Amino acid sequence: MRNIWPAVAGFAPVLATVVTLAPIGGAAHTGVGIVVLGAAVSLMAGRSAQRHSPWRLLLVPVGAVVVAVFAVLFHAGHAYGDAFFVVAVAGATAARALGPAAGRFGRALVLPLIGMLIAPIDPTGHPLRTLAWATLAVFVAEAYVLLARLMPGTTAAEEPPSTAAPRIHVWRGVQSALALTLAFAAGQAFFGEHWPWLVISAYTVGAAARSRGEALLRGAHRTLGALGGTLVATAVAFAIGDRRPLAVVLLLVVLAAGFYLRQYAYAWWAASVTAALALLYSLLGTGATDALPLLALRLLGVVAGALCAILPATLLAPIRTGAVLRKRTAEALRAIRDGLSAGDLGPAERHIAALREAAAPLLAIRRFHRRRELDWVDALTGLRPDLRTLSARPDDRAALGRVRRVLGEVAADVRAASAEARGEPVTAGA
Repeated sequence: MRNIWPAVAGFAPVLATVVTLAPIGGAAHTGVGIVVLGAAVSLMAGRSAQRHSPWRLLLVPVGAVVVAVFAVLFHAGHAYGDAFFVVAVAGATAARALGPAAGRFGRALVLPLIGMLIAPIDPTGHPLRTLAWATLAVFVAEAYVLLARLMPGTTAAEEPPSTAAPRIHVWRGVQSALALTLAFAAGQAFFGEHWPWLVISAYTVGAAARSRGEALLRGAHRTLGALGGTLVATAVAFAIGDRRPLAVVLLLVVLAAGFYLRQYAYAWWAASVTAALALLYSLLGTGATDALPLLALRLLGVVAGALCAILPATLLAPIRTGAVLRKRTAEALRAIRDGLSAGDLGPAERHIAALREAAAPLLAIRRFHRRRELDWVDALTGLRPDLRTLSARPDDRAALGRVRRVLGEVAADVRAASAEARGEPVTAGA
């Protein structure tokens, strides 16, 4: 239950964006395009910006220029727009090598581009018109996300800074470029006007994947979620018929449920987006019978786009999940030791949460394939109650003794695993 309020606070900007842009779109006869764009940017910005500060609003004009360039190039020819999109996303991914600020700057500029693909705003239309409405939608969405961060009881979850080598971020940029290139080529060759589905799927699977295992897991979750969402959407599309107010209410409910459940499994989010698309089709005038082939085609596009992201992640300089976990475990150990010395164990808990998130691929298959890294994850996760006890009572000897014992055992095993990975002999007591 304690996770409900953060979910409500996170989804509130989406609802506010929809309520603000819907009458504007109706008065200007733009359709639901700007509403969907604003909601999409609000959803992505709310989850990606751990520290959402007012400076992001200053990036809206810069993002508008990026969107305008994309619209102009796409208007001139698909190949130009495709190339610009690939370079922009790859550059934003590789920019993380320059530090967290550069990474946040890159993500802030890429969000409007992704939103342009999600929203039914035709990028082949007049560039100035596209630019004007896209800028308005992005500004409204970013402003509401900023206001939500100022709500009482909400705190920005600080993500532990990445300590990955710069070359890792550069390689991830190369992988994303190849994945998006494959998605653009396959989508525009075989999926006609629905090619964005492949590009969005390739981006969502590959952009956040820190390892080969995570790319495979996200691809599986996205596929299973889209399949489940298609089944639900089939029933929903026939049930609501042409009742537009009901479709709007259900669309928001489905997205809110997916937003909350996403913290437990990405498949829930993929399912909710697919079901929401069925409701969006009804708002756009597509009947239930006509929507079924579109949903089936979208499922195929999701699978194809996921494969476009998985292939580079597994074949081109793959980042092994075990290597990521060794690094994350070492960071968590240091954070706990530093926290015990400084009397601040908040960063240690965030590092443990990041470790569990990185271990998701192995946690998903632990019944079939046991790995020693999971013992580290279980051991450090089990320290959370003791760490909270020490935060309140630093002189609790029992809790301190348990923490130190587990730290010593895990550190010794991590050193042994690192030596084995380098092919070095492991000595007793390593």
